[in-house]
Amino acid sequence: MAGLFQKARVAALSTAHALLDKVIDMNSIGAVKQYVRDMENALEDLEDAAATAAGHVRTVQRDADQLRSQIKELNQNIDFIISDNNPANDYLAKPLEARLIGLEQRASTKDEEIAAGQKTAQALSEAVSALRTRYQNMVEQLRRLEAMDRAAKAKEAAVEAMRQAGRLASAGGDVSVDAVADRIQRRSDVADAKFERAMGEMSSQVQQDVVLAQAEARLAQRKARLAGTSPDKPA
Repeated sequence: MAGLFQKARVAALSTAHALLDKVIDMNSIGAVKQYVRDMENALEDLEDAAATAAGHVRTVQRDADQLRSQIKELNQNIDFIISDNNPANDYLAKPLEARLIGLEQRASTKDEEIAAGQKTAQALSEAVSALRTRYQNMVEQLRRLEAMDRAAKAKEAAVEAMRQAGRLASAGGDVSVDAVADRIQRRSDVADAKFERAMGEMSSQVQQDVVLAQAEARLAQRKARLAGTSPDKPA
């Protein structure tokens, strides 16, 4: 079991140290975000490993306390048998002493396991603290970078808008409003001339029709006079 936790300690610490030592490309927000995600995942794994190590120490400590309680009880029983002034039952102490030896060996092993487990738990706890601090700092840096990026993009958009406005303003210099007005006025003059000519032609036609009507009426009067009659005058 101690070997298993030693391997877990090595794996967790190596991951944490690799992330702590990793060189970050600060020119890429995407890379920083990925790094922060990797740190978050590693921090979760490291916290799990630290909790497991601490729980293992408590379990071994509880086993060791139970062994010490058994050892204390065996010592009391052996002492009682040896000191009861009855040599006839001293043989009962021998198997108890043999059992005591085994329990003491197990207790010694548990003590070594506790010491190793405490060292592992302490190392993992320190690694969690260091990685959490680094993670929090990187989160703050990422927020600052994102704010800077948003500000830079806003400035770039403003610059582009100003450039577009400048291009429109410079293009407007090539457009002469007076020239356009003159062109429209010329079109208006031409239209007026055409209108007046059309009106003149229509007036001429009307006058011509009137003259023709007058001529027809006079011809009718002339015919009547020549014939010796007086036709009704048109209304």
